[in-house]
Amino acid sequence: EGDPFSRCTRITTTSFRPEIIDPCNPTPCGTNAVCNERNKAASCTCLPGLQGNPYIECKPECTINQECPVNLACIANKCKDPCPGVCGTHATCSVNNHYPNCQCDPGYEGDPFSRCYLKTTLPPRVEI
Repeated sequence: EGDPFSRCTRITTTSFRPEIIDPCNPTPCGTNAVCNERNKAASCTCLPGLQGNPYIECKPECTINQECPVNLACIANKCKDPCPGVCGTHATCSVNNHYPNCQCDPGYEGDPFSRCYLKTTLPPRVEI
């Protein structure tokens, strides 16, 4: 570069450095979601145990019973059957408005939440 009859100067070249683009910065994800790069694109997923649209908001399945169908209860942020392990032996569980209800099986009596016993009938008394 310059005037070849008086003085030439060396051309300095600067190497082009491509800009590194992080598709997760800033995150396109919603609340309680994590961003992962996949093929140079952002991919959002809900945190474990949460559900929803990861680009908007991830939240538990439920926080109160009323967020579940009436035959289920909100247990550890999931809508589940509240019956397992609640009733005693020889008792049957049904769900009434999110709550377990135990009843002794036909022919049995007792505390349905602990144990039901076979009904016993005393033999008729015979008078002499």
